[in-house]
Amino acid sequence: MSGGHSSLRRRMLLGLLGCFLPVILVLSVLFARSLWLQQQATAEQLRYTAQDISTELDRFADGMYIVSDAFSTDERLLEMLDRDYTGRVIEKRYATAYVSGAIFEGYARLVEQEKIGAIYNVNRRDVLDFQDPNQSTKKLVDWFEELELNDPSRLGRFYTYPLGPNLLRTEQYGQPRRDHVVLGSRRVYSALKSGYPYIHVFAVEEQKLYDLYRLEAERAEARVYVLDQQGGLISSTDEQAVADCAAPAPVLEAWQAARQGSEEIWLEGSRCSLALAQGESTSWDTLLLVPTRQLDTAAARLYLQTILVLLMGLGAFAVLLTVVYRRFMAPLAQLEQAMHRADLGDLRAYVHPQGPAEVVRMMEGYNAMLDSLRIGMEREMQLQRRRQELEMQVLMSQINPHFLYNTLETIVWKAGEAGRPDIGKLASSLGKLYRLSISGGLFVPLRQELDHVQMYMNIQRSRYGNKVSYDVRLKHCDAAAVEVLKLILQPVVENSLLYGMDGLDRVLRIRITARRRGDKLVLWVTDNGVGMDADTLEKVRSQIRHGRDPAAQKNRRSTGIGLHNIEARLRLYAGKGCHLTLCSRRGFGTRAQLELPWRSVDAPPAEQN
Repeated sequence: MSGGHSSLRRRMLLGLLGCFLPVILVLSVLFARSLWLQQQATAEQLRYTAQDISTELDRFADGMYIVSDAFSTDERLLEMLDRDYTGRVIEKRYATAYVSGAIFEGYARLVEQEKIGAIYNVNRRDVLDFQDPNQSTKKLVDWFEELELNDPSRLGRFYTYPLGPNLLRTEQYGQPRRDHVVLGSRRVYSALKSGYPYIHVFAVEEQKLYDLYRLEAERAEARVYVLDQQGGLISSTDEQAVADCAAPAPVLEAWQAARQGSEEIWLEGSRCSLALAQGESTSWDTLLLVPTRQLDTAAARLYLQTILVLLMGLGAFAVLLTVVYRRFMAPLAQLEQAMHRADLGDLRAYVHPQGPAEVVRMMEGYNAMLDSLRIGMEREMQLQRRRQELEMQVLMSQINPHFLYNTLETIVWKAGEAGRPDIGKLASSLGKLYRLSISGGLFVPLRQELDHVQMYMNIQRSRYGNKVSYDVRLKHCDAAAVEVLKLILQPVVENSLLYGMDGLDRVLRIRITARRRGDKLVLWVTDNGVGMDADTLEKVRSQIRHGRDPAAQKNRRSTGIGLHNIEARLRLYAGKGCHLTLCSRRGFGTRAQLELPWRSVDAPPAEQN
């Protein structure tokens, strides 16, 4: 049945195309000619735009030359320049501010031209920087000499340099178009000095040049690159090129092609039209690049409007075809989309049953299948969570008997010394220890965990006395404001006592350090005990990852499950990237590092008694 419908639809489409294809071919020929004429007119307009931009840039450069001429004989300015500012920094700053404000500012408002940025006194090797009076004179002199501003061959000429950083200012705007400048210089003649003692320096922000032609470039939808005769970048609509102070290599190739008369070039995988104009005053080349497809837009729009008339005829047939197929195709398309969403994981991608009875039954069956899958997955997730809770209960149950055994061993040892009053304190600390261990949920405030360790250390000090010291350091974190997994510090401290004291000839110092690191809480337990050699350390690391072989636990003071328990709980509840790391060196001590996600406490927990 489906094949019959497809065959009928194919024959109808072929008949429709047979009617309209000749008309489309004739229109395509007319369009091709119209497109060619449109391209010629647009290319001519592009050349005019390039010439207009070049003329505007020349006018701006001529304005700087006029400003330089106007101030080459200004008596107030020359009087300021002739002063010797050696060792007179305050007076030099005042003179710089006075010239900039009183002399230059009034003229700039009158003629609206670029102001002189700095004046270099060649004979005295001194600079008045009007953009930044605090600028280092030596730095500017070195820069000017590196650029050869005082080259004798440039006497009286206005010379420009490619785009670069503005060293006349110590502070930057953080904007490439304002921080990068085109430097212009002119060594002016002084009748009083009978020579060329001063160099006028202009530092024109690229933003000012860009504003001269921005609207023209936007109207032409063109990329503009203004280059000097050596290919150095002066200005561009390409902000990345301005930030790099250089035109991209493909653009330089297009520039060379345009200088040789080419009007089109393949650039970055597309065909572009070129337009080049050279300034009369500056000799700068203004290069415009426009993708040819943009020039074709107007003609293509005309062609599409014409074809639209034909499409209206096709639309009539499409309406008829839609009526025929709607009853079957639309519901099936809806079902296909819903199945695709379900395949991506959306188990609530239901469909509204509609269409013939056969299609309705198919959609209802699909909705029932989604319900069955969703309920099954929810049950599986509940079972998984239950398995994790049971696993946690098993892991937690391993700690209490383990520690109870070691603590009772200590109490029995102390009981052998009858008449000692600290046995009562020992029992009291044990009670507090267990009260802390059973209080709270899976996560507890770090303060409670530290209190738990403190009770444990109180018990151990009863046995070891001054042979053991313990302290806590908190860095960038509040112990009452962050949560940790319960019972993750005491087993590590216990491990330090059990294995760090064996044969130790000094006081065992144990330190807990907590620090916030981004979205992680990092805990370190460090001791200066006997440490471990490389082989022993590797075995312990393996036990942390995989647990200890029960057959290897005979005649040991510890069951060895504490560190593995911590690692297992970190993997199970703390998440990816949270783990226990152990480092040690024989004779120097051991350091354990625990990484957990940062979990803030909504309200500080009540303090334990």
